[in-house]
Amino acid sequence: MRSSPKVLVVDLNNFARYPSIAIGYLVAVLREGGFEVELLAPLSTGITGVPREPRPPWWGALDREFRYRTGTSRSRAVQQMRTWYTSRRVSKLARSGDAVAREFSRRLDSGVDAVLVSTYLMYHPHCVELARLCGERDIPFVLGGPYFAVADVAREWVGMPGLTALVGGEVEPHLCELVRRVIARESVEDLPGVWRTEPLSLHAPPLADLDAVPYPDYSDFPWDRYPNTIVPIITGRGCGWGVCSFCADITSTAGRSFRSRSVANVLGELEHQHARHGARLFVFTDLKLNSSVDMWRGVVGGIQAAVPGARWIGAVHVGTRGPNGLDADALRAARAAGMVRLTTGLESGSQRVLDRMAKGTDLTVTSRFLKDARAAGISVRTTMFTGYPGETAEDLQRTADFLEAHAECLER
Repeated sequence: MRSSPKVLVVDLNNFARYPSIAIGYLVAVLREGGFEVELLAPLSTGITGVPREPRPPWWGALDREFRYRTGTSRSRAVQQMRTWYTSRRVSKLARSGDAVAREFSRRLDSGVDAVLVSTYLMYHPHCVELARLCGERDIPFVLGGPYFAVADVAREWVGMPGLTALVGGEVEPHLCELVRRVIARESVEDLPGVWRTEPLSLHAPPLADLDAVPYPDYSDFPWDRYPNTIVPIITGRGCGWGVCSFCADITSTAGRSFRSRSVANVLGELEHQHARHGARLFVFTDLKLNSSVDMWRGVVGGIQAAVPGARWIGAVHVGTRGPNGLDADALRAARAAGMVRLTTGLESGSQRVLDRMAKGTDLTVTSRFLKDARAAGISVRTTMFTGYPGETAEDLQRTADFLEAHAECLER
């Protein structure tokens, strides 16, 4: 007989090369609150997730042309063909609903008091089946994820048969109370971060004191199945710029406003994760690691003392509103501190388009950053896209010219 309630946490944010940071936080909070926790990570059953940057197929040019032509067609037959084709190209997890359900059923039948699932929207069919299985056994089923803060999204999920509660906010301060109540069959709709159903509404103030949240607990992840021991770290939530017109991340559960942990708390976690897992490789998952320039400088200045020999990657915003911490001296210091790769949002090589996006960047400054990063020995990757409203052929040509001029500075 168990002395503590048992919670099954299910990870449907299945990344390819390191654990899910949201799951780590959920597990840590629950264990600190006295719950017994079991983790179902699909990778532990051999089901791989979404590669961050998959290699293009050998027919890459034809693949892109096919996707474009079928994506713009109004023919129902062509759209059905596209649906079939893209279903062959999704992650193994997306194709493995039956396998996930079988393992999930086995875990339920071993005895659990509640189920928490963290998911991306692409796994809706999986969640419908998991909720059904819980409903058949009268086990509370709580669902959350990064995009349930959006009312239009919540509306499509909140009526799912078998669903006990839909979480759309940063629920860590109230997570243990939420689980206690669902196990006791009590209402949770008055708790911050939980959607009310009648009428549909959400009170989810952004979590302010990030240092109060325990360090993520990744001990249950299948470390032997990852290619390398890489630990994800997040120094803050949200984005210090936060106004790019195309960005969905700033509408997500944790992205709606910028808040930062203290430098000491982040360095303490780096030391903790190194001691627990032997990790020297870290990926900073912040939307922009230099949202707080003080944090960026603190990590650069302290990471090697916390984890000697650490190597790390992250994303930055080459902004022009005040110091961004990315001058040549700072980049050399970052490289000396183990920084090996930076990602930044270039988006376009046309300043006119960037201004329409409210991107907050200047191509002259970005050019200098790319050259300085290369000189410092830091690999740089950029994100880009075409088709922004109002973009012209001339804008595309400017983008091509910018990329060609900086080809030696870009890994991809």
